[in-house]
Amino acid sequence: MLLIAFNFVREQRWPIFVLLLWVLLLAFLGLVADIPRMREDLLFLFKQVAVYVVAFSIFFGGSAIYNERKSRRILAVLSKAVRREQYLSGLVLGVTTACGIYCFALGLTGSWTLGAAGFPISRVWFLMVCLVAACMLAGTVALMFSTFLNPFLAAGATALMLGVPWIASQTVAARWAYVIPVSALTTTVLNSTFNVPGNTEWFPVCLAVLETAVFWVIAAKIFSRVDIAVAVE
Repeated sequence: MLLIAFNFVREQRWPIFVLLLWVLLLAFLGLVADIPRMREDLLFLFKQVAVYVVAFSIFFGGSAIYNERKSRRILAVLSKAVRREQYLSGLVLGVTTACGIYCFALGLTGSWTLGAAGFPISRVWFLMVCLVAACMLAGTVALMFSTFLNPFLAAGATALMLGVPWIASQTVAARWAYVIPVSALTTTVLNSTFNVPGNTEWFPVCLAVLETAVFWVIAAKIFSRVDIAVAVE
């Protein structure tokens, strides 16, 4: 499982590198900017850069199986006494690790730039935990859809599934955001300000971990019935 996760991260090194360029931009602005005067701009950029990784997690999860089937590596892996649920676990861990690398780098940069402007450093790292949990859940949902859809349809279906609770939370009741708490976790990041950094609420984080396990089980059930020997275009 760890080897599958490592190989996934290695194969996604260029998308991860592109993401890290945004972190370098924030770090560069922290060097040249007047932090006390531009702290609101830095926080806005920090939050904008942070939510990018959630979208990338959907594409990571949605394309993982497709790429493995297209290269035929999946046949070699599953022929070595690796069960399909273990294979999916490795991919989930790989997606989470790839996003975690980005969030760790962003947390370090945010602690340096925003901490100097008066934003609580502990809050920065809590927001990174929220992001990792959101990425893990979003990537697993995308992975579930990718077991029977191509990457584009899987990404679209994931966006729809994650978007419906958010729309319901805006039009019906706020608690709908916790049905699939990706939107609740990203909103926690986006709503943080210097005046109101926000409360440390662990419930959506724990719920995201629980739902990740649920969607992994569903994905494993579906994937067990998929003929992986059929070539994909």
